[in-house]
Amino acid sequence: MRASSYVTRSGPGGTELLVFHYPTKPREGHHVPGGGVDPGERPDHAAVRETVEETGIAGTLTHGGLLGADLGRYTNGNPFIGLYFHLLSDEPRDAWTHTMIGDPAAWDTGLPVACRFVPLASAGPLLRTSWLDQSRYLDHLAADPLPR
Repeated sequence: MRASSYVTRSGPGGTELLVFHYPTKPREGHHVPGGGVDPGERPDHAAVRETVEETGIAGTLTHGGLLGADLGRYTNGNPFIGLYFHLLSDEPRDAWTHTMIGDPAAWDTGLPVACRFVPLASAGPLLRTSWLDQSRYLDHLAADPLPR
């Protein structure tokens, strides 16, 4: 099982979404944070853990609910169930670089990641550049106004 997070905040032009990419591996595209759910771990807790491990976000994260679930396949062909959560943040930084932490055996542990908030309206094309098109729940975020 995988848990991914659409992390949003209120920005000067409206809702913004946290995305990241690997500067040393541009072919990997842009992503929202997400990864495996550990045995015995709640998926909503995994979503927060993965967000912190992958982005080093410093702001507060608040659960905004479950956006959806689907079945997918890893690049090796193995199936997975994906759960997609909405997290709200008050992260003050617009952009930063973080070193990926987490599972020592994971291919991306130790890699630098470039994190940034982008306007929600601009996120779709970015999120369609990775192996897993993560743009599918953006409409749910646009229909759900953020608290101010």
